[in-house]
Amino acid sequence: MMLPMTVPRKLSEVRRPFCGLIRIESGWGKLKEVENPRVETLLQRIKERRPELGPQLGDGRADLLEVIPMVKSQLHVGVGRTDLTPPLGTRLQGYAVEGRVAEKIADPLHSTALVLERDGLKVAWVSLDLAIVEDEEVEMIRAGVQAKTGIDPANVTVCSIQNHCAPATQSVFGWGDKDEAYVEAALPKIVDSVAKAATRLDAARLGIGTVHSDVGINRREILEDHSVTLGFNPWGAYDPEMTVLRFEGENGPIVTVVHYGAHPTAIGPEPVVSRDWPGVMIDRLEKITGAMTLFINGAVGDVAPRTNIHDVVGDGLPAAVEVGSRAATHALSAFNSVKEFRDVELAARTDEIFLPYSPLPTLEEARSEMALAEPHKDKWGGPMCNYFHWKAVLDAHSRPHLKGKTLAQTLTRLGPVVLVPFPGEPFAETVLRLRHYSPFQHTLCASTTNGSNGYFVTRESRHRGGYEVSVAKALGAYIFSENIDDVLVEENLRLLRRLLGDEHTAGPGRDLRLASASVRDPFGNHMRDK
Repeated sequence: MMLPMTVPRKLSEVRRPFCGLIRIESGWGKLKEVENPRVETLLQRIKERRPELGPQLGDGRADLLEVIPMVKSQLHVGVGRTDLTPPLGTRLQGYAVEGRVAEKIADPLHSTALVLERDGLKVAWVSLDLAIVEDEEVEMIRAGVQAKTGIDPANVTVCSIQNHCAPATQSVFGWGDKDEAYVEAALPKIVDSVAKAATRLDAARLGIGTVHSDVGINRREILEDHSVTLGFNPWGAYDPEMTVLRFEGENGPIVTVVHYGAHPTAIGPEPVVSRDWPGVMIDRLEKITGAMTLFINGAVGDVAPRTNIHDVVGDGLPAAVEVGSRAATHALSAFNSVKEFRDVELAARTDEIFLPYSPLPTLEEARSEMALAEPHKDKWGGPMCNYFHWKAVLDAHSRPHLKGKTLAQTLTRLGPVVLVPFPGEPFAETVLRLRHYSPFQHTLCASTTNGSNGYFVTRESRHRGGYEVSVAKALGAYIFSENIDDVLVEENLRLLRRLLGDEHTAGPGRDLRLASASVRDPFGNHMRDK
């Protein structure tokens, strides 16, 4: 429970969203117990009850002789930012290019943190302008945040925007090892961004806007010979919905959150440090709105930025400006569409989910494949990846085999909005399925969040093959089961329903479209039946 920071002494000092009982006196007597005062309604209510006080109340100078604040819970938010820009010469992530190091800083990298608090519950969302953060570093960030702010580690959600013009923060077969020195230097800065946000909490209300955006496009191009390559697939799935969360305080905007899914690869493999197209979008929003912007990347697994050269990556900084400017236009459209702000509830739920692995290949197969791959083991990308994967399979056979990986999954609810972390790169179809069946009006799936588990491919794409399927070998011996997309949908739906308080399970053929059964406003209220 939070009380007003300052108690007003004159009517002119009453500001939204002050709540209390006020007694005033202005020459002719008292007016008692004016509840829930707001500037535009308070004077009108007093004048209706005591018309003779109108002349003296008109300018708001009447003294407030007694103010009895009412205890009222309210959402509070704070935002903080620290610099993560690396020095020149730092090895960069994202492309299988040996010796790719930073030769130019096009724009700075940041850690931007949003802390939300209500009724003693504190939650942190952190957006990093990096490619990905490994599981071990996520736990170190969470522990550091708890030590500095007291926030439960499970309630710290660490999102990376999948930036391919950022330092190497993950070790990947064929793509190189992470830059340990950079990671060590960055971790305390990330923690500091959350600590800053936690000291700047202000009362806030939430407005929600959505817009159709074509910033992304499916990148699994199917060629005439039926093979799959990285390119443009105009009939493939991508998530066209961009969601903007506006947090407004007494004095205007506090922070904006933008959610959308597309790889930040418009620049391509140039040796530059940049936030790519999200940076262009963020800078434009911040200039126009006057508030910090936090970006959360959605379905990125098989989605490229829609550049004008119609390829899986763009042709440098001009492409990032083109895509980022389009994204900014769409985000501002959603931002400006918001007409209503509400004080919303905050909740979080943590539960375990199990992600199954496929069985290990046999020893005989592993030995044979490793022998075939050995002559090419020094060639970056797929050839090196293939060799070290089969070597890892051989090593795994010397230990008890693993059936899968158990994760502690935390969902955050903000009124009708739920943030669902994915510790890897889900395909668009998986995200669209989960949102379709979710009981919440706005289900925001966050890619490369709270860990690094590679691509979460769909069952269909695994059988057709392609880049994302082959790169599954790049993180070790084990590959997720062919139905990992179904598992992710089922497990997260289970948690979403628990978060809602609906423990039911679906029977055969049951329609679970709880949020889409009718047309609703941004806060989930029914507007009319379809």
